[in-house]
Amino acid sequence: MPKVGIYCRLSIEDRDKSGGDDSVSIQNQKSMLRDYCRERNWEIYDIYVDDGYSGIDRSRPDFNRLLLDCENGNVDIVLCKDQSRFSRDTVVIEQFINDKFLEWGVRFIGIADNADTDSESYSTMRLFTSAYNEMYVKDISSKIRRTLAYKREQGQFIGSFAPYGYLIDPEDKHHLVLDEETAPVVRQIFDMYVHGDGYRKIVQNLNDRGVISPSEYKRQQGSKYVNRNADASNSQGKWTQSTIARILANEVYTGTLVQGKSHHISYKNKKRKKVEQADWVRVPHAHEAIIDQETWSRTQERINSHARVGKRSQELSPLSGKVKCAVCGRPMKRNVYYNKAKTIRYYNLQCATYKTGAMNCPNRTSISGLVLEQHILNELNTIVERYCQSDEIHLTDIHSEQIRMLERRLNSIHERHKSAKERLVKMYKDKLDGVISDEDFCLFRQSLSDEENRLAEQITEVSQQINECRMRQENAKGQKALVEKYTHFDKLDRNIVDEFIELVEIGMPDENGEREIHIHWKL
Repeated sequence: MPKVGIYCRLSIEDRDKSGGDDSVSIQNQKSMLRDYCRERNWEIYDIYVDDGYSGIDRSRPDFNRLLLDCENGNVDIVLCKDQSRFSRDTVVIEQFINDKFLEWGVRFIGIADNADTDSESYSTMRLFTSAYNEMYVKDISSKIRRTLAYKREQGQFIGSFAPYGYLIDPEDKHHLVLDEETAPVVRQIFDMYVHGDGYRKIVQNLNDRGVISPSEYKRQQGSKYVNRNADASNSQGKWTQSTIARILANEVYTGTLVQGKSHHISYKNKKRKKVEQADWVRVPHAHEAIIDQETWSRTQERINSHARVGKRSQELSPLSGKVKCAVCGRPMKRNVYYNKAKTIRYYNLQCATYKTGAMNCPNRTSISGLVLEQHILNELNTIVERYCQSDEIHLTDIHSEQIRMLERRLNSIHERHKSAKERLVKMYKDKLDGVISDEDFCLFRQSLSDEENRLAEQITEVSQQINECRMRQENAKGQKALVEKYTHFDKLDRNIVDEFIELVEIGMPDENGEREIHIHWKL
């Protein structure tokens, strides 16, 4: 008896069409698919549901759980209402239904559109269905973008959550109104900064007085807003310097609505890309201001006067990105300072959790960067001396298997690329013989052309990965030569750190002021 994985999906667009009764739509899918299994005496292994996810989205949680169960051999048949419930992305359809499912021995069935991988006619039909489904998503995405662009230009707020200090107008969800509870806090922050207080002093003042931070305030109000940056910083609901910086740089508090600062890369890729500031959509007097224009100007003047030199103009620190706090796991942030004559530059490192202003990591004491560099140099020289005393140095080479795996993948992509070309030629002959119409051929040709171009890009990408892996393989041989070449390191630079160090963890000082420094070597 085959084991069936039932998959149901409902997107936000589908929910709107169904009049908001999303549970009924999901329940209808479940009921239909259960009856289908019951009529055939099939065993239902599990039911997978993604509610509120687009068919183009590859990060659907239950979708990926289903794929994992298929790969592990737990599911013999994937059953959906139709192919579009599984995915509207032609790449995903080809990758799984026409490739991985065959490899895993999984049959796919879509009831409403008669999709069945055991059917001979499905191979041709699925390409038309996939192309139509993807064109549907692309068209919907284009309409949504045009609608949102129009609303921005009209000064309508289109965010999901109001900025701290404001509320979404209960009578107009595209308009902001003052939050009488938090707007005074915003005014105080600007006032303190204009009168000379720094980020840290403002943070300490707010935390000492028990003022609730923006993310915690939203949570207490029942909002679904999640500040992932706050979670990563271990701030635990406290104010931080980065929160103050964002508020002081937000023009919304002057009554000007600023939107369109970023956009999705494409309708398939939901990662966001920043937009140049000159292209932001700014609409003055869109809502009531919390601060006046003079306060805003003085704030920006002070911020700009303390602006640091751009990162590109600075020399990259040897240990940049390599040092973390051993207590909370956060990076150690660098503070740069000079002697009175401005001739010698020093720096120290301090736990980011404490430095941001949350101050809830006990590892508060900073460590001198130069002292840390010297400690690492001493340890490295000790290792080099030990290696150089050996008759032979053995460094693990893990690249051969990676190259073999990439070459197998490249051969598979070449075969699929060749197959796409052959299918296009066959379909052209079918058009000449009158088997398919000109319209269907044009639709099919576009789908196959896209697939062919995508596979060609993959061939180039994987070939480049193989070349890079071979270069790393040679570098692994050179690493032995590097260790043998040096009998002593006099100065730590970025090349040495990248070559030998994976990570450095800094612990808390003991009673004598000594602290544990744990170096994770690449050797």
